[in-house]
Amino acid sequence: MNPVSKVLIIQTAFLGDAVLVTSLLEKIRIESPETAIHLLVRKGNESIFQAYTHPCLERVWSYDKSNKRASWLDLRTNLKQESFDKVFVVQRFFGMGLLSLMIGAKQVMGFAKNPLSWFFTKAYPHPFGNGIHEVERNTALLCDWLGEKVYKPFLNPSQVPAPAKNYICISPGSVWETKRLPIQKWIDFIHLLPRDQAVVLMGSPNEKYLSDEIEQACPGWPIFNETGKHALLASTSIFAQSKGNFVNDSGPMHLSSAVNVPTVALFCSTIPDFGFGPLADQSQIIEVSEKLDCRPCGDHGKKNCPLGHYACGNHISTQKMLLAYEALEASK
Repeated sequence: MNPVSKVLIIQTAFLGDAVLVTSLLEKIRIESPETAIHLLVRKGNESIFQAYTHPCLERVWSYDKSNKRASWLDLRTNLKQESFDKVFVVQRFFGMGLLSLMIGAKQVMGFAKNPLSWFFTKAYPHPFGNGIHEVERNTALLCDWLGEKVYKPFLNPSQVPAPAKNYICISPGSVWETKRLPIQKWIDFIHLLPRDQAVVLMGSPNEKYLSDEIEQACPGWPIFNETGKHALLASTSIFAQSKGNFVNDSGPMHLSSAVNVPTVALFCSTIPDFGFGPLADQSQIIEVSEKLDCRPCGDHGKKNCPLGHYACGNHISTQKMLLAYEALEASK
């Protein structure tokens, strides 16, 4: 086997996708520790790697999607100077496929779904909807080099572990509206909790209105609205110190997996069989009980329910959520 001294991993999709690609960093760290890794992610996501204790992670690059052309051209110039042995383009779209081919790497591995996969050194299938997890699909890109063993995502938000706190986190947001559990469901769930159970509301600044609605509907409950107040790395640390996180199918779910904290994931319009479920050792999935012909309504979330009833979210049982909470309590 020819020695591999430097590789680039490209994943410029949303936050959760960047977190999941850390499973590849773990695989290389453990199985080829002499290899230097460069990582290209969407601008804003690079901050979660600032305290990442990965000895092989040499540099994190960012792609500014608000200025795509200029950012792409800069990356092409700068990455070409790195002389990569291998590039693994996890992103399945034209722009990153083209970039991977334009930087002079010795080999380019990617998925057959990429429009430019014909020009890759090798293209791999990306099976979707059959329960294979995304980390397994991504690991396939490295299998000819390092074998098929799959590692879990991993982030270390703090080099000095803090004591666990007696709070749960709730993250009511998502980029897609049809991935969001209806706010009234969160409110009803909190009303079922013990009155002394502290709840920390989390999310990005543009999701603060969701948390504000929950907070205002729960007077007298120990609610701590931290939405939009923390940088990404600090938010990850808050998740890591909780006794459990209640999340949608969204970035916070994958952050919870990467810090291996108990996770309860609510799936509305999307389904776990897409391969993006929680990977924490202690994980629970809650979804609508009845079979809905309209679910899933697409590979990703949508801006609104195509049929207007949003049964996949409105029919989720808060009693199931309470049982999930009680299971967290029983496991302490």
